[in-house]
This record gives sequence, C-alpha cells and structure tokens, in this order.
Amino acid sequence: MKKTVKVLIITLSVLAIVFAGISLFVKSYLTDERVRSFVTEAAEKSLNRKVSLGLIKVSLLKGIVVRDFEVKEENGEDVFIKTKDFILKYQLLPLLSRRLVIDELSIIDPEVHIKKYPDGSFNFSDMARAGGAGQEGKKPEEKTSSLPVALAVKAVSIKNAVLDYYEPAGDIKNVKLSINAALDIKGLSREALASEGKFKINILEVSLKDGRQPFGEIRTETVYDIEVDLASKKLDINSFEADIMGVPLSLKGTVAYDEEAAVQLNIKAPEIALSTIEGIFAEFLPKGMSLGGYLSLDLDINRPDSKEGRLNLTGRLEMNKVSLSQDDIHPVLNGSVIIKPDSIKLEGVKLLSGSSTVDIAGRIRDYLEYPDIRIDIKSDMLNLDELIPGATETEEAKTPVQATTVREEPGPVKLKLTARGDIDIKKTVYRGLSITNFSGRYELKDNIFRIIKMRGDTLSGNFTASSSLDLNRKGTRYRINADIRGIKLEDITKAFAPKAKDKLYGTVIAKAEISGSGTIKENIQRNLKGSGQFSIADGAIKNDEVGRGLLMFLGLQELKEIEIQKADGRFTIAGGIINLTSLITNKDLILDASGAIGLDETLDIGINARISERLAPRLVSQSAISGFLSEEKGWSSIPLRVTGTLSKPSYSVDTRTIGKKAVEKFRKKVADELLKILPGRKEESGEAGEKEKGSLDGLIKGIFGK
Repeated sequence: MKKTVKVLIITLSVLAIVFAGISLFVKSYLTDERVRSFVTEAAEKSLNRKVSLGLIKVSLLKGIVVRDFEVKEENGEDVFIKTKDFILKYQLLPLLSRRLVIDELSIIDPEVHIKKYPDGSFNFSDMARAGGAGQEGKKPEEKTSSLPVALAVKAVSIKNAVLDYYEPAGDIKNVKLSINAALDIKGLSREALASEGKFKINILEVSLKDGRQPFGEIRTETVYDIEVDLASKKLDINSFEADIMGVPLSLKGTVAYDEEAAVQLNIKAPEIALSTIEGIFAEFLPKGMSLGGYLSLDLDINRPDSKEGRLNLTGRLEMNKVSLSQDDIHPVLNGSVIIKPDSIKLEGVKLLSGSSTVDIAGRIRDYLEYPDIRIDIKSDMLNLDELIPGATETEEAKTPVQATTVREEPGPVKLKLTARGDIDIKKTVYRGLSITNFSGRYELKDNIFRIIKMRGDTLSGNFTASSSLDLNRKGTRYRINADIRGIKLEDITKAFAPKAKDKLYGTVIAKAEISGSGTIKENIQRNLKGSGQFSIADGAIKNDEVGRGLLMFLGLQELKEIEIQKADGRFTIAGGIINLTSLITNKDLILDASGAIGLDETLDIGINARISERLAPRLVSQSAISGFLSEEKGWSSIPLRVTGTLSKPSYSVDTRTIGKKAVEKFRKKVADELLKILPGRKEESGEAGEKEKGSLDGLIKGIFGK
C-alpha cells in the first residue's frame, strides 16, 4: 500500500513538473510581444485597417486569450469591429517543435458596425485596396512576425455577436442582428471538408426611413450538416433544419458552384401556422387584419447546369383554412397549388365567406420567364359585403388633407406577363345592390388591362360596360363605356356614390363614354373627357342641397322634394367642367337647366323655372321674385342662376335673361299697337293676319336692331 502511494506521488510529481515545464516553455515561446506582433500584423495585412489589442494571456489549457480586440474604421479612430475576448486554441505537440497550429477559434461578445454611404460604397470597401493602415514605409522584404503559424481550425464558436447595419439614405435605415454559433469543421481529404453545427440568428430591430419598425424580433435557429468538395466545387447539404418563429423548414440537396452552376434541392415546410408569423407581416397588412390557417410546402428545385439556363420547379403548396380576417370579414381559402416545370395549376381552390362560395380555377404557364395567366371565377352566390369591409366616411376623412409634398404620377408599368379570364356569378350583392347573371371577361396584354364586356341584371333593369386601362404611360390612360337600362337610381347611388345616398330616386336609362389619364386629383380633373345622355322616370330629388335650396328660393319649401315624372339630359366633360343640359318635368313644375358643374363642385347653372297655375300664388307671395314673373298659357316662369358649390349653392334671378325677355315683350306690344293705328289697316284674322303681324314684327326688329 505504501509502495502504491509512493508511486502515485512520484507519478503526479513528474506530471506536475512536466506540466510546469511545458507551461514555462509555452509562455517563454508565446511571449506577449510575439503574439501581439503576430495577431496585429496578420489582421492589419488582411483587413487593411489599424488593429488594437488589450491584454494577452497565454494558458496551456485555455490557449491564447486576446482581450479587447478592435479593428478601426478607415479614419483610424472609430470602431468597425470589436470583441471582448478573442481566443485561439492551439495544438501542443507542434508547439514543442516551435510551430503554432491553431485548431479552435472562439469569439466572445463581438460587435460589427456596417455602414452604407449615399454613393453606394460601404465602410469596408477600402479593405479591397492594396496596402494597409500601419503599413506605410514598410519595405516589401521586411519580415512581419518570426512566429511560424498554421491554421487548422476544426471548431469555431461565436457567442453573443451583434451586427449593426446602418444606411442613412436608404429605405431600410437600420438593421440589428444577434448571432450565436457553434461550428465543427473536419477535413475529409486534402480537397474536401465537412461541417456540422448549429447557429441562431435573431433579427432584433429593423427601422425604416420614416421611423417605422415593420416588425418585432424574429428568432431563427438552424442545425446543419454539409460537405464541401473543393476540387469539384460542389456543396452537399445532408441536412439543414431551421425553425423560423416556430415555422419548421428543412432543406436537402446539392449545389455546384463552378462556372456551370447546378442546383438540386428539396425544400419542405409542413403545416406553417400563419398566426405564428403574423407579427412579421403586421406592418404590411391592413390595420386590424389577422392571419389564420396553415400552409404546407414541398418543393423540388433542379437545374442541371447554368448552360441550360432553366430552373425547374416541381412541388405542391397546400392551403388549409387560410384566412385573412378583418373586423367581421372572415374569408377562408382551401385548395392546392400544383407546381410543375412549365406551369402552375390551381386545384380545388375555394373561397368561403359567410354565405359566399367561390370556385377559383386557373393556371400559369411559363411562370419563370413570361407568365401567361388564366384565372376563372365562378360562383352561385357572392356577397361582396361579406368580403369587402364597408367604407364608412369618418369626420377625419371629411376633413381635406393639406398636401405637403408634390406627388408624381406612377408608372409607366412594364409587366412581362399576360392574363385573362372569365367571371360568372349567378347572384352577387354589393352594398345592398343585388345583381344576378353577372358575367364578365377581362384581359391584360401588352400592359393594357381591358374588361372586354361586363353585364348584369338588377331587380328593375340591366347594365353593360367595357373599359380599358393603359399602363404603358405615366399616370395611365383609361376609358369606360357604360349602358344602363331601367336600373333604380337609388340603388346606384347607394352602391357607388354614397354621398348621393337617399337623394336621387327614379328609373334611369343612360349611356356614357368617359376617358382620361392620371391618378392624382388635379390631373384627373384636367384630363377627364366624356359625353353621355340620360333619361329618368318616376323619380324625385330629396334631401339635396341644390334642390332644397331651389324650392326655398321659390317659396315652395312645403313641397319637400322635386318630383320627377320625366327628366332628359345630355352632358359633356372637358377641362375640369361638366357642361349639362337637362329638362325635368312634372305636373306642377318644369325645370329647364343648362350650365357648368366643375369637378371641384363649383356651380354656374341657368335654370328657367316654370310653375303651374296651382303653385303660382305661392311664388307671387315672394316679393323678391314676384316682379320678375312672366305668364304664358296658365304657367308662370322665372329665369334663375345657381352659383356657389354643390354643398353650398347660391340662388339669384338671372337678370340677363330677364332683360332679353323684356325687350321681346316690348317689341311685340309695339307691333300690336301699330296694327291698330295705321290708316287703312283693318284687323285681320287667320293666316293673313299672322303674315301682316309678322311683317311688322320684322320692321320693329330692324328698328331696334334685335
């Protein structure tokens, strides 16, 4: 027993002496000056930057620990890269023969600051230039470090790294990432190596130019196993398993990276829960919208080599109750997208929302080069009110927004694709307007979008329309032809002109052709042109500022509304002005109007109002206008002028028209008196009398010059 203890003590003592001796040798060989010279010169030569080091510690077990390692910016003062600890682990046996073989590298708490300047360069662009900071005046043959070093790194670890990207003039102003990695590297041969490990990359912050942060922290974790053949320039991905915000993603395959690059990969993402990644897209979704349901992807990517030049995709995307919910709107998509090398096909795709069921069928050919799209929509019942949130005008929306910047027209748009399809809906509802037998055909070709023909029936009538939108020019050019027959005016205004809701009633027949260009209000008003005609029967004008103000001015406010037995009119649009002529009639009131309505809602309209004998006494009681009345066959008439705006109209008697009528009345009276007093003239009746009167009337016109 004593002998055993003695042997053990001697063995430990020898080992301690050997360890102490080796440690002494290591420290005497790897001196502070020698290590500092090696690290500094190697870094400055490769990075072309000034490098500073803090404390250096050499340990037999821990290796070489470099504290406060910093790489400066080009100006030599600001920090480009810095680490808390930079650890180089070496092999012991080579060191005994005075060779430093580094096989492990650890970086603790590194920070990397990347900047992009307005000219497109980066704060590391100068690193590509020859020479380097701190190298001035050094002769080419001058030795750098007497320390023979070989790099045979088998393991790399990065802990708590932070990468900060800053681009003051960019749309994405700032991005901050954190990185943790543990990577193992081993040589399979002199020309091949393998690596496996795991890393975590978290996007901590993204700031846009306008100060917005489009999404919060995005967490990713990846485990991989790859092999690289340096001779054949080929990368084999044995496994690549990633988790992105709870979404699993796997990748396998081969990538050749020589001159004739080739790819053969398989990507799988089973059961992606859209609710888990909603935060990533929150900034880009309409306010209040949420995502739901699941997506599954299985995709093969294959390109034999770059000479063939074609990337072949084969796979399947499954949609399982995919939803984009907002307020009380909950549309759901189910179905499959079949991906083939030459086409994408929609299979069994259905849109469900409340009482609506829509079948969406189609395909996309040549989708990687010049997509040719065919999408058809078919439904027995499509309630758009269940799919499109109602637009309610808030007080804020009513307040005009003052423009602070000069906007530019978008475009022109050059889309390298064609699209077409048919729409067939047996019944649809939009803002209460029920349309049956709705059908249409659309086409996008040569960057011109056309609705070739669209038609539908309502409870009282039908409509047809065609239109085109030319995307080839800045601001676009558009044209619309519409034909409406027998549709209720109140239904049209309720659905398409909410401001006129509950104001206009009647059955309308109309034709119109409108054209123009521009998307900015000022350009729309300047470029809009068109013409049309309309007829309204069995209607009324109610609760309208212009109609109500007219009745009040005439003293007929007790009527509450302007009844329309029949109304006919024509209009033209040019230069921001709608020139309108119309005739509205009922049993007690005839309004013959002509004039201009500005697209900025200004008014300049002349109205000849004719009032029946039944209503005339009410006008006479209005002393302000009774003196301007003229009588004809039991009707009283008065010319009016409407100015102001649609929301605040102003009314007055049209004195210009009054003057013309007064001259006409005086001329006729003079002619009658002359017929009575001229000698040898007897009053005649019939055709002869009219001829005589006509000749005198012509004489009076000549005298008065009118």
